[in-house]
Amino acid sequence: MNNKPDIRQLLDKYVQNTCSPEEAAQLMHMLQSGDDKEYIEQLIEAHMRNTPDVLADNIDLADVFEKLDVNDPIKRKRGKSLRIFITAAAAALLIAFVVATYIYFQQPEPVPVVTKQDVAPGGSRATLTLADGRTVDLSSQQSGIVVGDGIMYTDGSEVIDKGQLTIDSGSQGENYPLSIVHYQLSTPKGGTYQITLSDGTNVWLNSASKLKYPLQFDKKERVVELEGEAYFEVRSTKPEARSNESHTSNAAWPFRVVSNGQTVEVLGTHFNVNAYPDESTTNTTLLEGAVRVSTDNGSSLLKPGQQSKVSQRELSVIDVDPETVVDWKNGDFIFTDETLENIMRKVARWYNVNVIYEGQLPKDSYNAQISRNKNLSEVLHILELSGGVTYRITDGTLFLSPPK
Repeated sequence: MNNKPDIRQLLDKYVQNTCSPEEAAQLMHMLQSGDDKEYIEQLIEAHMRNTPDVLADNIDLADVFEKLDVNDPIKRKRGKSLRIFITAAAAALLIAFVVATYIYFQQPEPVPVVTKQDVAPGGSRATLTLADGRTVDLSSQQSGIVVGDGIMYTDGSEVIDKGQLTIDSGSQGENYPLSIVHYQLSTPKGGTYQITLSDGTNVWLNSASKLKYPLQFDKKERVVELEGEAYFEVRSTKPEARSNESHTSNAAWPFRVVSNGQTVEVLGTHFNVNAYPDESTTNTTLLEGAVRVSTDNGSSLLKPGQQSKVSQRELSVIDVDPETVVDWKNGDFIFTDETLENIMRKVARWYNVNVIYEGQLPKDSYNAQISRNKNLSEVLHILELSGGVTYRITDGTLFLSPPK
């Protein structure tokens, strides 16, 4: 379509200030379209060579510029309607404005850059609380500690020497037996840590968890207390025989984990206990060996691949895939038919974020596997691809919304 006569007529009227706001807007639309670029440039050059005095209406131009959403180059005096004469130089400036507007609209529209906040994954973080209440922030460059004559990091460097392990019993000047001196290993949200206990049992502590243990175990039994989640590989070590006891050196040495309304008893085995206060049940999952889970309402002996679920009312046992339960220990998130609420509790602990739900979210189940070493946005992107949720992160808070 040939618009050349219209463009020339409108440009003449625009410079002579005889066009209406609608005609001025039509001219700007033609400039924005990019059509007849060479012809428009010729017209503008002709006007630049011949710029007689023209009459302009300040109010009309202001209206035009407002409609075009550009700044008014002529200062408008409020409360008055003025007609002023534009000199040849002012007319040239007006034409220059048209030229600038034309050139501007030929440039590709810049893509807005939106900076999204993100959250890095957790890591090795933990605090050791001594028997006298002192605390030690453990190194984030280490992965765990070993309890022995002293407390060492796994690479052999010292955390606490032997002389600091005991506490004085008072005026007698004697020390308490190490079997009743309890320490506590705590991980924050976004932290994990490993501990090798004095009997050689290895424990991996998940985020937002606490393990209370003695510096040395009693000869009759080994007892620890857990809040949160931990994976245990229990050594079936036997205590040395004592002359005043009937059991021999190969007698059973039970290991008990006390947590949130239950006691798990083992001899030598691999198992996981999830005893977070914000979960509806306390779950014990057996990978190897055998464990007995006991509550006030009864007990159950688990076989490998089984999981006990303890609530306030009952103890039940189901079959599970153990690898999906200890995913956190192996550095992964594995979601198998999990609700969004269950997933978000895990995410909140590992990335140390608060989760706020906005609107009515779908009651879907999710299946996915992703490394826990990824940033939070990468984990959420998996959920976003399902089409069931959108998200934003602001100052350590994760907002979840229905799809837009």
